[in-house]
Amino acid sequence: MLARLSSWSRTLSVSSRTALSLAVGFTIVIAATALVAFGQEHATAIDESLARLDQRNAKVVEELADRFDRIGKTQADAIALFRAERAALSPGEARRLFDQLYLRAPDGSRRGTHAMFEGGPTAIGLTRGMTGFIPARIERDDEAVRDIVAATLAVRRLGEGSRFELESLYYFTPQNGIVIFAPDRSDRLEFYRRTAPGDFSFQDREFATISTMAANPARKMMCTGLQSLISLKDQEVWTTGCMTPVDRDNRHVGTFGTSMPLDQIAPAGRFAGSIDENVILISREGRLIYHPDYTLQHSSHTGTYLDITTSDTPELAALWQLVSRHGKTGFSGKVDALGAFVSLRSVPGAGWYALAVKPQGMILAEALRPIPRIAAMAVIALTVCLLIVTLVLRRLVARPLRRLSRDAERITRELAAESMLELPDGERTGSEVGQLVSRFETLASAIRQSHSQLEARVAERTRALNEANEKLRVLSELDPLTGVANRRKIMAELEGRIERMGSASALAVLILDIDSFKSINDRHGHVAGDDTLRALAARVQSLLRPGDALGRMGGEEFMIVLDRARPVVAEAIAERVRAAIARQPFQVHGNVTLTVTASLGVAGWRPGDTAKALYARADAALYQAKAAGRNCAISAQDQTGNRSAA
Repeated sequence: MLARLSSWSRTLSVSSRTALSLAVGFTIVIAATALVAFGQEHATAIDESLARLDQRNAKVVEELADRFDRIGKTQADAIALFRAERAALSPGEARRLFDQLYLRAPDGSRRGTHAMFEGGPTAIGLTRGMTGFIPARIERDDEAVRDIVAATLAVRRLGEGSRFELESLYYFTPQNGIVIFAPDRSDRLEFYRRTAPGDFSFQDREFATISTMAANPARKMMCTGLQSLISLKDQEVWTTGCMTPVDRDNRHVGTFGTSMPLDQIAPAGRFAGSIDENVILISREGRLIYHPDYTLQHSSHTGTYLDITTSDTPELAALWQLVSRHGKTGFSGKVDALGAFVSLRSVPGAGWYALAVKPQGMILAEALRPIPRIAAMAVIALTVCLLIVTLVLRRLVARPLRRLSRDAERITRELAAESMLELPDGERTGSEVGQLVSRFETLASAIRQSHSQLEARVAERTRALNEANEKLRVLSELDPLTGVANRRKIMAELEGRIERMGSASALAVLILDIDSFKSINDRHGHVAGDDTLRALAARVQSLLRPGDALGRMGGEEFMIVLDRARPVVAEAIAERVRAAIARQPFQVHGNVTLTVTASLGVAGWRPGDTAKALYARADAALYQAKAAGRNCAISAQDQTGNRSAA
């Protein structure tokens, strides 16, 4: 078969054979180009989808963090107000208000008056949406009575003001007493007002246990996992809450808390986004806080999915494995066990993790969209190329090639007659190309022999020259220790960018100096100091955006040129760089772990600035940062300091 094909190809004209060969070659090249283009489109689609996923998750975290910040501030205000009210209350006044606000029930407990919840005048003024459940043993303790009355006054004053931000505000004690403000609860607090038994106790509940000294030695706000409301067990109302303990004389006397029902947690993070993306919330203890498929309000099945540390559900087990491995550092990428791309971030103030999840199939579908367009372009390009090649070969190649073949045969025979070369034993037959090749091979053999030594010498000298040029380029542009741009290169880069600046453009310069670097060399040696410079340069480089530039000015000083960076962006990047350096110690020579900090000066470009002027202002801001105590970033545009401490 191959022999017949070869014989057939020799019968074709030169233009036809060349056109056929080029058609095959063009087809392979264009197909390969199309595959490369698809690969690039696929990678771009994945990167863009992952970036959008991470941006959405960042908004979720930002809004949740803002909510927890508001809760924390409200509870801190409540504690301060509680202490002030208690200090102003005498035991007799506290007892009088207690008897008027909380009436004794038949079971011996005390409940808030009707007017406290329904609205109306009380012993402490107009109230609405409040009640309380006070066990009998509390009224026998004058100090506990003062605590309850002071908490009532604090909850009353802060509850109404925070009503549109918080679902509830309450205070409870280790003796099972509770004062609560929740005017919009659908149950109208009937449990605490009427139906709770006199021996009602909640000390085994998570919201109470996390307030104890043993569970919360830092005495800061902590948040519970998802749990069913005590007062609405039959309705399966799922909620979480944040608690801040109150101590007096090193003794836990009570806790201020705020509840967040499940159906109020979800909207806080804009979870009603793309139907292809899910947002999931998980606590650091492995409790499922929110999942659109598993945590449903008023569903008894929700409780079976809350503990994902021992879950038999593959998806939940994979989520816990991801959180366990990357919870502290964050994650953005593909998770094979979930068949999805995931962005994982920590939620400040809550001990929660937020995950934005998008199925892998959806991203692949987005990547496949450009295939018809790429295929159409490939077919069009191939057709045009073949038409052009055919016309060129017929008109410009075939005729000149025949003339060239005749001339080559004449020259070869003339040289052979003069004994300047030897003709081959057999003459090639076939097309004019075969004959022309035979003649030129004879001529080329003589030429190759005479020039082989010259070509070897030229190749050797060219290789040596290229190596020397590469070494010169590296020495002229790169810092040999850290591998980043040297002073001359980074200053030239800054000057070039300033020359291209428009009036509406933005550019900023950061000058970074390692704090107390001399002590590293003195204590651990210059090898450790060099390791520190290399590791710090690599870490800073990883934090910069595409288009930003990093260079070493000398010693422990670096310059960062921020492209398209207005003041607020430059200050944010400076703070991120400072925090990244201080947060993670460096491993250096001698198996030594060093905690390093850096000071940064920030200066934004102004119309008319030269590179030297911009550098000088950033350098001056750096000296201000050093004078301010180091480990901070100061902007040359902020004369008040605008520093960020370690």
